[in-house]
Amino acid sequence: MSGTIAVLAPSTSNSSSARGVELREHYGRLIIRLHDPYFRAMLAHLVLGDWNDVLDEEVIPFRERLSIAFQFLDDRALATYLRRTVDHACAHGDIDALIVTGLTPAGMKVLQAYVDRTGDVQTAAILSSYVCPQRFKDRRAERWLNAYRDLLDGFKLYRQRVSLDIERGQILHGAMQNGDMVPEDWVPRQILIRCHYCNKPVSNPSTSLDPQQMGRVRVFLTSHVVFADSCCANSLFPARTVVASCRGVQCA
Repeated sequence: MSGTIAVLAPSTSNSSSARGVELREHYGRLIIRLHDPYFRAMLAHLVLGDWNDVLDEEVIPFRERLSIAFQFLDDRALATYLRRTVDHACAHGDIDALIVTGLTPAGMKVLQAYVDRTGDVQTAAILSSYVCPQRFKDRRAERWLNAYRDLLDGFKLYRQRVSLDIERGQILHGAMQNGDMVPEDWVPRQILIRCHYCNKPVSNPSTSLDPQQMGRVRVFLTSHVVFADSCCANSLFPARTVVASCRGVQCA
């Protein structure tokens, strides 16, 4: 490798000579036969004197190609390369382009192409939760999140699903405190316990309930449906009724 570069480097300074043209043609054919991407990129730059072929070498990690672009390209060429990179990522689902777009509406396009190519809805749901809806609203982010929840429920990973909702709620709560979004109730009530006899909500703090009148209430989960046993003082028979339905909730 060092010998090849030593022979090739002087020819770049004297490119008008016949020997320099002959060497560039020879190494141009040699580049195609090389397997090492870094050696191939180095020779391509020495032979052609242009960084575009090096930046188009997809075998080299994107972060390294991006550092080369920031180091050696001028502002106009750099802007063109970044736009071309984003367009390529939207067409082929290359998630590395999020380094350029960030978690922005343009980044959501990259994530959508990534999901279409890989089916990895977990990554898209988690990443989009950091910006949607506190920064901007995107229906794709809602679909990814709901699909990921259904996936966790389907695998009976209820604890992981609840942890996801809790952490996302903490992100939304922080955004509300910082003024990034209008405070509102993002998590509706999922379980409502009512007495089968008097039909009063047991968990309503605004209603004063007498334990002697309401009796005992026991909640348990069977096939993702919450039941309650109510033994009211005025009830002749203990009654069992369906009071709410939920998915992914474990009752103690």
